[in-house]
Amino acid sequence: MALAFLIAAAIGAFAMIQAQSFSAGFSGADEPSHFLNGYFISSYLQHHFGSNPMAFATDFYIHYPKISIGHWPPAYYGLLSLNFLLFPATYMSAFVWNVLVAALPAFGIAAALFRLAGRRAALAGVVVFALTPLALEGQALFMVDQPLAATLVAATAVWIAYAQRPTWGRALAFAAISALAVLIKGNGWIALFIPLYQIALTGTWRRLLSLRLAVAAVLGAVLVVPWYLLTAKIAADGFNYQAGIGYAMKALAANTVFLADNISWAGVALALYAGVAEFRARQAAPLRWTIVSGVISLVLATFTLQSIVPVDIVDRYVAPALPAVVVLAVLGAVRLLALLPLAYGRWRLPAGAVLALLMVWGGVHHLLQRVPKADVGNLAITEQLTPGAIPSVTVIDGRSGDEGAFIATMAVHDPKLQSYVVRASKLFADSNFMGSKYALKYQDQASVVAELRRLGVRNIVLIRANHLSAFPHSEQLRQALAQPGSGYRLSERVDHRNRDGVTEVYVAVQPVTPNIPAVRALGIPAKANALVKS
Repeated sequence: MALAFLIAAAIGAFAMIQAQSFSAGFSGADEPSHFLNGYFISSYLQHHFGSNPMAFATDFYIHYPKISIGHWPPAYYGLLSLNFLLFPATYMSAFVWNVLVAALPAFGIAAALFRLAGRRAALAGVVVFALTPLALEGQALFMVDQPLAATLVAATAVWIAYAQRPTWGRALAFAAISALAVLIKGNGWIALFIPLYQIALTGTWRRLLSLRLAVAAVLGAVLVVPWYLLTAKIAADGFNYQAGIGYAMKALAANTVFLADNISWAGVALALYAGVAEFRARQAAPLRWTIVSGVISLVLATFTLQSIVPVDIVDRYVAPALPAVVVLAVLGAVRLLALLPLAYGRWRLPAGAVLALLMVWGGVHHLLQRVPKADVGNLAITEQLTPGAIPSVTVIDGRSGDEGAFIATMAVHDPKLQSYVVRASKLFADSNFMGSKYALKYQDQASVVAELRRLGVRNIVLIRANHLSAFPHSEQLRQALAQPGSGYRLSERVDHRNRDGVTEVYVAVQPVTPNIPAVRALGIPAKANALVKS
């Protein structure tokens, strides 16, 4: 099993290095939030332990408005904070951690295939999984889908063990791991459906009357339900669809295509073939069917939740099902090759290689065409913006991910929370969480400059991908700064690496005094404020 993990981690490390994540950092809107959420907890434990954590969260957000615990549950960030307590909170330490976490499903894949088809199939399954586009992209992006997938694979393994021999320890372990999954991400509710499907597939309905399961379910609910009652309205802001049969059908079709994009339609066909063949042989090998039915249950549970909860339709939401589908696809290939007559035994190895190539080609193609992540120069620039003895106010403007990357890096350089960062997207525009509603706050450049002066802004960073302003307010701000008498001058231009673009740094011409009460009065979102006060 250790070899399987090392193989997955090695392939993942290659993907991470190829994407230059260790130096370029974050590219998506969510990545810096996940990083900063973990750093926030480690900062509290290192520098503010014993103080009111909610008050510290409020203060931290006002200084560096990118933490988002509440929209996402806290469990993974607590684990991530341990990494930042042991190692510096840098891109390198974050992405090494990410590589190791993203490789964890290899244990479950190898264990299932070893028992079902032997060592070679187990190692082949790990390679196929590690070379899927989703797994490769998960190594390059700092997200919570990777730990969620690992946790749900673990939950499935524990449930299979419980189904083979029900004990109090296994029931409580399943409840604890399931609760962890739910407290990592809302998609963790997938764990609720795993036992239901496995019981249905094996016909062991009496298991639902088990006192062990009842107690475990109650204990799990005690851990997770209060958090979701507290944060349900905040999390619901991220929903992009309306629940219903139309969404369910659309999600089912899209998620099936996502799986085919990762292991090919041949891989999907092999997985279906394995499921049908194992079902037909279930009475002859009940223990084997217990394992396979558990694996199938993870796939069905993932599809069920993604069809019910209308948050979005994106490929990474099927990440929990991917390890299970790979197990089934490899198992299907083994079964198919076993059908070859003994006289054609010499063809089994090349035939197996062809099937494996079909399943990994999508990932290989992904590696060949993936461009490195854009480096917008935030590491070099933020060192210059690191606060000194006097607090300062910095405005950051760019795409959400670029804004977040600068905010996260600046926060790491300011453990004492001396200075403040303001997002231009919140200062000069009104928009909702998903950005589907947008309106400028100011209609002229003079009002923009007046607001900068009112807040006592010293630094302004404009991140321009393809040399274009990110939003209408971005261009409005840039034009305002270029006006004679704006009070700001362009001090630095840093060309982006790995993409066409530039980051411009403007500084106040004269010394400015930060208007701390005005900056703090900008506050935090109303729903987050309600969460803090509660």
